[in-house]
Amino acid sequence: MPLRRRDILIAAGLIGATIALPRLTNLFRPEFTFEPIPGLPGFRRISGQAQSSAPPVFSGIESVDPTDIQRRREVASDPCGAAFGSQSWPDGHVPVAVFTDYNCPYCPALSAIVIDLITSGAPISVTWHDLPVLGPRSEAAARAAIAADAQGRYLPVHEQLMRTVLRPGPRALRSLAERFDLDTARFLRDEASPETRERLAHSDAVAKSFGIFGTPSMLVGRTLVIGRIDRAWFESLIAIEQELGMMPCGSSSGGGAGYSISR
Repeated sequence: MPLRRRDILIAAGLIGATIALPRLTNLFRPEFTFEPIPGLPGFRRISGQAQSSAPPVFSGIESVDPTDIQRRREVASDPCGAAFGSQSWPDGHVPVAVFTDYNCPYCPALSAIVIDLITSGAPISVTWHDLPVLGPRSEAAARAAIAADAQGRYLPVHEQLMRTVLRPGPRALRSLAERFDLDTARFLRDEASPETRERLAHSDAVAKSFGIFGTPSMLVGRTLVIGRIDRAWFESLIAIEQELGMMPCGSSSGGGAGYSISR
């Protein structure tokens, strides 16, 4: 049976749309403007976001203790290891470091986006940094999440603490441990341990080194994002970082050779 003219036109239109779709996707990709992060060659941030005007690695260094100074120097010597916990990732993956506070009003939405992308198999390798900048209750929740991580239950507890306020005191901690089937005695020990305090101090040093003083914030590959970002922008940034790829990162990186910050 011969094709009618209308059928031919429809088929041609579908073929044309299929060919044009990648171009349309690129057309509507958000336009980002980047600028380098002082003191961290190869890393960049989205222009116009609130940042410290001084080089972040040594900003305010005269007011911090020697241990904090040493931590920041270690971050500067190995920024990928400090932020992402590694210098290598599965092929095609973009490393992402997420900085959150459990009492931050915008953190639950960003956290949910990141977790949904992880669940859906997005090409990202995520490291979580608890950054309790909003006071003692934030710090208590952060310690609880880190203690849960010691028993392999970070994300479930993280999600719970993003939805509800952790009441002060050991009773609330025991209830949280029981809810997530944790070893309660170990959980209470880990929550108050020097290792937990050191992990918080490490995340604080990483944040300060990159000029992060609030939450939510993220490192997506080599790009720093401060504040809220919706899913479409996040996915676009992941795609851009995938195309660029990660240069060798560490003390031998040579100041950013092989990584463009002009895009």
